[in-house]
Amino acid sequence: MAGFDFGKQASDLTFVHYRGERCLDEIFEWAWDNYHFDCKALEESVKSEDRANMLRLLGNQCYKAQNYLEALKSYNLSIMAAPHPVLSNIRIEETEGNTVFDFPRINPARYGGVALEKCSAFGKGFANRSAVMLDLGEYEKCLEDIDLALEYGYPEELRPKLEGRRLKCKEAQRQEEASNFRHGPRDFLDVNLEKRLLQDAFKKVKSAIAQKPPVLKDPNPCIPALSSSVKVSHWPNKGRGLVATRDIKPGEVLSVERAFAVVLGQELLATNCSTCTHKCVNPLPCPGCSQVVFCSRSCQVKGLSEDHWLECKILSSVLVHGLETSACSYKLLKTLNFSQMKSICDKLKREKHSLPEQLGFDSSGKYISSSFLPIYHLHQNLETLSFEGVITECMNAFRLVKLLELSKRFFVDESGKPVPATKEDFLDTCKMLVNNYAKFIQNSFGSPRLEVRVLSPAKGLINHACSPVMSLQLVGRESFSFALKPIAAGEELTISYIPDFFSIHPRHQRQRNLVSDMGIVCNCQACEENWPTLLHLPGIRCLCVNCKKPLSDVGVYCNKCLERLRGKLDIKTAFELRIISEKIMSALGVLQQMQNKVAQGELISKQEFRHLCGASEVAFKYSTMPSKALVSFMKLMVDCADNGLM
Repeated sequence: MAGFDFGKQASDLTFVHYRGERCLDEIFEWAWDNYHFDCKALEESVKSEDRANMLRLLGNQCYKAQNYLEALKSYNLSIMAAPHPVLSNIRIEETEGNTVFDFPRINPARYGGVALEKCSAFGKGFANRSAVMLDLGEYEKCLEDIDLALEYGYPEELRPKLEGRRLKCKEAQRQEEASNFRHGPRDFLDVNLEKRLLQDAFKKVKSAIAQKPPVLKDPNPCIPALSSSVKVSHWPNKGRGLVATRDIKPGEVLSVERAFAVVLGQELLATNCSTCTHKCVNPLPCPGCSQVVFCSRSCQVKGLSEDHWLECKILSSVLVHGLETSACSYKLLKTLNFSQMKSICDKLKREKHSLPEQLGFDSSGKYISSSFLPIYHLHQNLETLSFEGVITECMNAFRLVKLLELSKRFFVDESGKPVPATKEDFLDTCKMLVNNYAKFIQNSFGSPRLEVRVLSPAKGLINHACSPVMSLQLVGRESFSFALKPIAAGEELTISYIPDFFSIHPRHQRQRNLVSDMGIVCNCQACEENWPTLLHLPGIRCLCVNCKKPLSDVGVYCNKCLERLRGKLDIKTAFELRIISEKIMSALGVLQQMQNKVAQGELISKQEFRHLCGASEVAFKYSTMPSKALVSFMKLMVDCADNGLM
């Protein structure tokens, strides 16, 4: 079904003039009386043994033709489509903090399933996929799939063949460990090219999964996701932000945080883990739907217990009705049903207003990233949306609430039994989803192509600057930030909401994009002084050691100070100035050396990265922005962080 047709409905909504909350009330009152969403039942995400068998047989044909990529795709889809057994005896993590603002965990057994004797298609899918894993030399994955096949209904009469594959796999694994290189087609000149590409792709996937965020060495006792060198502040003209409580050096880690909510693009749902966002080598399915996958048992349990409950029954309909761009709005509900959410929101509305910098902190004075409390207080501004955008999102929210009502998982009583939604409850949920959409869009971040977006409450406290002092990196579902330059105590901590800082796009283009996408006007130094883009920057702008003003060339004194001090410099001072000049040239030499390594395809070591951070500190001490040298230091540090050197 097509999305909301603004053109057909706009004439009926001309009475609505955007006035914040009142506008939403008027729009949803109109929608309740006039908007007909033709959806009487949810699109079924059917688990079908026939479809699973058909996909598996297609995979067999591809496997015989040594088309490993298509075989793997077909086997994965077969496993996703097959009837799933009930996940029982699963231990789930307890709610962190156990406060009224935490969301309840859902036992995966509640997703349902079928009896084990009806799961032969499920077990056969894992068995057939294990053959591909063996041929690709993915021995651990092969053994995992064999275990899953035997656990989930693989026919007794076929088990000897599978046990034979297990022995063959273990023998190949032993040989590989003994000789420290792979045996098989990959090591010969006549290797199957597709197999080799798939093996290389798996290697990259496993490398990405192995990459972990750095350790936050000294967490803030009040905001555990941030460093103790950071505190929350507030400015009347731009709201909350973070400032440094001490001097900070380049490369220092300032935050590590697990995202509260994650949204994957539709094209990634069947290939990337819905919990950690990493690409899956041998994915596990959801017991209740055929749309999402998980990369491991731990991610499967975590995803089913924390994120997927409300989405599971409606995701097929969300995709069919073109609502995937608004899915972030219900993602923020986590597992909370309407009565739980209403109780939390009512409690927050009754509380006395705190100081702006204290919003989101619980009664013990902590800002917990896994709690709904900081999410509730995140900044959101519907005025950034056009009139057409507001109407469209309101209608999307209206349709999503209808789907939630049909799911019988959101509007329920205390015992979990479905109850009819009153008009007031229905429209209150609509307004909640629109506000959630604005919060997510304005506070989330992700990949440049927007295939993965994550929302982290502590990140929502960081303001934008086109010339930022920090970089924010995404590692799966977790993020971390680190200093790109020396940061003085009391200085605001900023990141860039746009790629490449100020160095690629001119000020007018950056400002236009920030206003249209985020509703913000940037007043950072790069914008106030209209810094040129990278191509037009000077190589370096050294600072006069006496008056601290920029020099036109590499040196230590400006012409005025040099003229005034001429004849007054003793041997000791001259020696100190020579040392400064050598430090500057040495720092630039380190930068050039690291750039040459990257250009030649060589990897920078962790020790070299620390050396780079030290050189950056020197360069920023004796020179000033904007310059190609300092921008190059910042960009190279970001590249190193992308490669796991933090």
